[in-house]
Amino acid sequence: MKDCVDIFSTLEGFQRLVLEDIRRFFGAEIPSHLRKRDFVRRLGSFIIDSPEVWLRRMLERDLRLLLHLVQAGPEVPVCLEYPDYPSVLETVKLIGSDISEDCRFLWIPKPLYDVVSPFIADVIAECESDGTFEMERAALGYLQFYGVMSLEEFYDCMLEYWKFSGREDIDLFARTLYDSPIFKIAYVDVEGERYCVSPNVFNPVEVLDGRNENPSIGMKHFSPVEAVRAGSGSPLFVFGLDTPQGIELVRTLTSLGYSGDDLVKVEHDIWINSQMIHSDDSTEMIFTAISSRQDDIPSFEAYDRCMQVVADYANSLPKWVLGGHSSLETNRMKVLIQSEEDPFDAMVRDNPLLGLFVYPVPPDEECPCGSGISYRNCHGKFKS
Repeated sequence: MKDCVDIFSTLEGFQRLVLEDIRRFFGAEIPSHLRKRDFVRRLGSFIIDSPEVWLRRMLERDLRLLLHLVQAGPEVPVCLEYPDYPSVLETVKLIGSDISEDCRFLWIPKPLYDVVSPFIADVIAECESDGTFEMERAALGYLQFYGVMSLEEFYDCMLEYWKFSGREDIDLFARTLYDSPIFKIAYVDVEGERYCVSPNVFNPVEVLDGRNENPSIGMKHFSPVEAVRAGSGSPLFVFGLDTPQGIELVRTLTSLGYSGDDLVKVEHDIWINSQMIHSDDSTEMIFTAISSRQDDIPSFEAYDRCMQVVADYANSLPKWVLGGHSSLETNRMKVLIQSEEDPFDAMVRDNPLLGLFVYPVPPDEECPCGSGISYRNCHGKFKS
């Protein structure tokens, strides 16, 4: 594990423009004209002296991560899954991290532990009770449905949520939205236009270009309740598990041994990877949850059924490039499972998991499909 992270030395390592971003995100009132040394001193002092202020400006995901690390204790590394995008606290290096091949270890340095531990639980309770977290979940949910939204579209959706929650003060709405951490991480300029972008979208231009290829498809409307549901569980978003396709997906994944955090992770991965496919094509990544458990599936027919369950769920999900509509609703961007009379031929030629012909090799050699396991225990068992 790395040495204890000092707040001032950590800030000193950032360029001035990054320090300005940290100041704005944390809500520190520091004059911009100060020399960097004085700016770092003021910003570090603000973080140390005013945790009850800047903690309220953190994302729910960061606050719950902090609480988890505080409960583990100062300097105690905790092994966590790799998320699709890092937390703000990881980005600004206020929490320690050590990346390994299989896991990322995070810990809270003693100086930050001493600062936040007396306040973190109370701040989380306040944000839960006063609606701060719910508004953040609604914002994330809309961004997860659409991927990329114009500033006006995002504003209109959030205004609908604001009124749904029983609040009418439009000036307060505008100030609250502008100060929210979601708006700060989601707001971007794309080719001179202003947009709000899901944290899971790495190339907003690609989403906009794909949407332009489907000009007849408008933006689907989602209710505030649906948005809050879709935006919960950051950074592992998932939606539609209460639909027939979602219920069948959960049943199938559970039968393959997935449970708890592992189940949530594979559900989320299917959600995100279903956004990446092209029309009349599919992506292998959608089916990783099935392919990684293929040795536990008794027959090709059962394997194929599991694949179809995943495809059906993926086709039912809102798609970014389809303005929140699903493949089932638009008959576009479908994940297709093809089959033929000969199951083995169907598997090696047409199954979207493979995408290539698997030729026979000696039983103990690595299977040509790229699974990393022996031919005997992979596609060889379907040859007999």
